Formats: sequence, C-alpha cells, structure tokens
Amino acid sequence: MLITVSVLSGLLGGIVAACLVGGGPVTAQEPAGEVPAFVSTKEFRLIHRQGHTRALLSLNEVGQPSLHMRDEFDTDRVWVGISTETGVAVHDVDGKTRLVLSVDQDGLPSLVVRDRKQQTKSFHP
Repeated sequence: MLITVSVLSGLLGGIVAACLVGGGPVTAQEPAGEVPAFVSTKEFRLIHRQGHTRALLSLNEVGQPSLHMRDEFDTDRVWVGISTETGVAVHDVDGKTRLVLSVDQDGLPSLVVRDRKQQTKSFHP
C-alpha cells in the first residue's frame, strides 16, 4: 500500500508540475521596475490555445480553496482541495472518480480505489 501511495503521489506531483510549468516562460504583465509583493484574485484559470479551461484554482461556495485540472475533452481529471475532507481525487476519462486520498476532520486518512465497475476498496490505517 505504501508503494501504491508513493507512486500515486509522484504521479500527481508530476502532473501538477507539468500543468503549471510546462510550455516555457510566460509573462502575465509587462515587468515593472519593482515586482509586486502579491497578486489578488478570486479565480485563476489556465486556458488552452483554443479557449478551453485546463486548470482552475478557486474558492468554493464556503470559501475553501480547490484546484481542478481538466483534460483536452473538458473532463475533470484531478481535484485537490479542502471541503469536509481535505484530499485529492483522480478521475478517469469518463469523469468517474477512481481514487480518493483524503484526511477527515479528525485527522484520519483514507484511500478509496474504484474499478471501472465502481467496485470499491477502502483503506483506513
């Protein structure tokens, strides 16, 4: 189980890094003499050349942050966020949740894995 969690964590880290860094350097605004200390916004979107949102960093209806990453077909594939449970969800090409790694409000971790038939295996250490 530890190997599976390690591999999935590495995979998720690679996907996030590729989405956030890939494609070369980009300047959102002209460089000024002094770099601002921070940028404030309610939502940040990464938009593909054809106008499709590929990643979305925003706050949900109760003010908790979340990151959604979508594939080229506009299907949510990875979710990272805070809600009643803090965690990561990975979806298949059909948008069905296949893996959920979370920590509940009491600090207890869990790993839920589902196959194509939605048969579920849960791990609660």
